[in-house]
Amino acid sequence: MEARKAEKLSDSRLQIGESADKSNAFGPNQTQRISWKAVVFAAVLIPLNIYWIAVAEMVWTGLHFTAVSLPLNVIFILFWLIGYNAVARRIAPQLAFSQTDLLVIYIILATSSAVAGYDSLVGLIGVLPHITWYATPENDWGNLFAGHLPPWLIITNREAVHDFYVGEVDFYGANYWRYWLIPAISWTFLVLIINILLLCITVVLRRPWTEHEKLAYPIIQLPLSMSNPKTRLFHSRLFWIGFAVAAVVDIINGLNYLYPSVPYIPVRGIRLDHYFTEKPWNAIGWTPIRFRFFMIGMTYLLPLDLSISCWFFYILRKIERITGAVTGWSNIPGYPFLGQQSMGAVIGICIIALVSINRHLRDVIKTVCLGRGIDDSTEPLRYRGAVFGIVICSVLIGVFAQQMGLSLWVVAAFVLIFLMMCIAMARIRAESGVPEHIMHVVSPQDSLVSLLGTRSFGPRNLSGLSLFVWFSYRKRNYLMPHQLEGFKIAEQARFPSRPVFWFLILATGMGLLSAFIIFPQVLYRYGAEARAGGMRAVGWDAFNRLSDWLQHPRSPDWIGNGFLILGLSLTFVLTFLRRTLLWWPFHPAGYALATSRCIDDYWFTIVFASTLKWVILRSGGARAYRRSLPFFLGLIVGDYLFACGWSLLGIILDRPMYTVWV
Repeated sequence: MEARKAEKLSDSRLQIGESADKSNAFGPNQTQRISWKAVVFAAVLIPLNIYWIAVAEMVWTGLHFTAVSLPLNVIFILFWLIGYNAVARRIAPQLAFSQTDLLVIYIILATSSAVAGYDSLVGLIGVLPHITWYATPENDWGNLFAGHLPPWLIITNREAVHDFYVGEVDFYGANYWRYWLIPAISWTFLVLIINILLLCITVVLRRPWTEHEKLAYPIIQLPLSMSNPKTRLFHSRLFWIGFAVAAVVDIINGLNYLYPSVPYIPVRGIRLDHYFTEKPWNAIGWTPIRFRFFMIGMTYLLPLDLSISCWFFYILRKIERITGAVTGWSNIPGYPFLGQQSMGAVIGICIIALVSINRHLRDVIKTVCLGRGIDDSTEPLRYRGAVFGIVICSVLIGVFAQQMGLSLWVVAAFVLIFLMMCIAMARIRAESGVPEHIMHVVSPQDSLVSLLGTRSFGPRNLSGLSLFVWFSYRKRNYLMPHQLEGFKIAEQARFPSRPVFWFLILATGMGLLSAFIIFPQVLYRYGAEARAGGMRAVGWDAFNRLSDWLQHPRSPDWIGNGFLILGLSLTFVLTFLRRTLLWWPFHPAGYALATSRCIDDYWFTIVFASTLKWVILRSGGARAYRRSLPFFLGLIVGDYLFACGWSLLGIILDRPMYTVWV
């Protein structure tokens, strides 16, 4: 109990060391001016950053730095900009960036990375030519669904697709760009509209979460602390100790990758399932033990109740599997229905998040309809403009979907579930700062088929929904949390949030444009068949599932739907107990993350870091916790810096390198 109280105090003042009360670089009422130098510099960096993503995440399928809540590549760039600042202040102070400049650059690059990254446009590029290349007489895709896919959304020219997969071709020199132009424009329009819709929803939800509930936003603490000289993060001995620990291990393991005679430090750990080979214990499935330093640093920032909840429900999930093997329940198709459980939990978290701010939402409606209710003059966009944007974007998405051949009710149901997922992820990340939130077994498509069966949709609707797999299935880099964190950074650093709204749109648009210019060129050079395995996997996910639905029509999954209701109900119960009983240790977000297989890769890191945090809070309270933070932030920065360094060396040498995190 004492540890929980100390943690709540420390979360409300999550700053570095003793400078917590005065770490802000600005006065209490001082508003900082945003320099166009920073915006132009960030815009110039976007194409270079997108090229880095193309080679690292697509070609080598190595370091997936955009799949983490705190993007590795952007922290790497921020670190070196701060180093540049240290030199510029001595030589030419007028050329140095202010903290506001650095944070604006961070916001723009983080957003553009999320738009173009591994679980976004990288996946889309894998979908566009997939059916033209992989359709064969054996799988009969041509007869099953090829005729239901709009030709203006995929690449249909056989020669252009052949050279895409084979490689060693100049994309622009061979004039293949003309076959990509219409699909690129079409998808750019849809993605831009979806992201503006999310941005308008973020504007509406921002105030109660940020100003009334005062959520912690742990993810932004590192860029804020790095960019603010008054926190003196880089003067902390503990920071450099943590940095050195991660750096030394990454250097040694990177050398081991190049020269196997160099010893390897086993940070990737072991797999427990290799030791449980007898029934029923072998039912636990993949159970790794990892020691990734940046994950240790990020999970140390998690609230204790969420950490405990994550590994409790993770272990409970393993018990479910073992119980299923003992009782024979595992023979039931879909058992233990993790997708339905986690989708129910996600929907529940979204509903609770919206119900808890119902008064604010009513005031927003009054402001929009009657012109009175809330003073929205300081909002990133006035509420009337935000609601108008939501309506217009929703209509445009409906028109786009109808042009695809989708029924209006189908696209409405899909968009509703997708938006609920986005809101739930934004809420979880703002409250807890979870380092990764991939929902392995959750997607709107699977949920709709489970609820209604395939016959309710028909081939055209199922085919259209399958084209959306790249941004709605196994997704980690949700854009809405980045948007919300951008506005929070503006509030914390005391610069106006209204320009941030337009910077986010700029970052989205430039990220899309850069990706469609750079990604095809890179893949036509290297060849997607030999490389880009992760990108191609998205295409297989989309069309293998579609083929299965069409060849084996399904009725509604009533057992699975029951588990969805169970997940929804359990989320409501956990929330009620959490708000009623101060001692209740389990957080509904932990249930959603654990059942979706989100934390499988770092569950042991959560156990390790939360135990350390509990001991520190118990022995020294909030003050000891704040003093320990630089060490764990050093672990993150050290791991990030050398992970990205090996990645850049791989680009220079044109070969794969050691990867800290795959």
